[in-house]
Amino acid sequence: MTDADLRAAGPSAQARPAVPLSDEARFEQSIAPLMPDLVRYFARRIEPIADAPDCAAETALVMWRQRRRLPADSGEQRAWAFGIARNILANHTRKRMRRSIIDESIRASVTIQAPDISDEAFAAAEALRALPAPDQELIRLIVWDDLTVADAGRVMGLRPATARKRYERARARLREAYDIIWHTST
Repeated sequence: MTDADLRAAGPSAQARPAVPLSDEARFEQSIAPLMPDLVRYFARRIEPIADAPDCAAETALVMWRQRRRLPADSGEQRAWAFGIARNILANHTRKRMRRSIIDESIRASVTIQAPDISDEAFAAAEALRALPAPDQELIRLIVWDDLTVADAGRVMGLRPATARKRYERARARLREAYDIIWHTST
């Protein structure tokens, strides 16, 4: 039977027998309308609110893992989803509390005293900030992180010869910027 024959025969001939949905398809069909509600659930309860979509995604992941337990009734599906969301919320809250306690204990145990910065060091820092970002990073890798020019170049995706040439130019620009900053500040 062709498409034209089916159209001529009417709607009853076009109806196809219902194919049972797979577990995955049934899950996707059931969960899609719940996701905005789950995001709102978390957004009303979580600080920072930006974590709400992540918690909703984590809920969907747990639901996916347990998809064989997905209730058939849509009302029961909603309650099931919110039960899982409640557990995710409790876990999230515990994690945030532990993190806060750890952060506080670290802050309490570590006291960093800012060193006095000389005028020359300040001028050097300002001169470094005046350079283009790639030059700044190359100099920092070599001077601060104690990498060789070739290694710093590798980190930045440069060949050793290219890195050497860029480093020479960056140092020259740094000297020029330093001289300008130092002479204007003194």
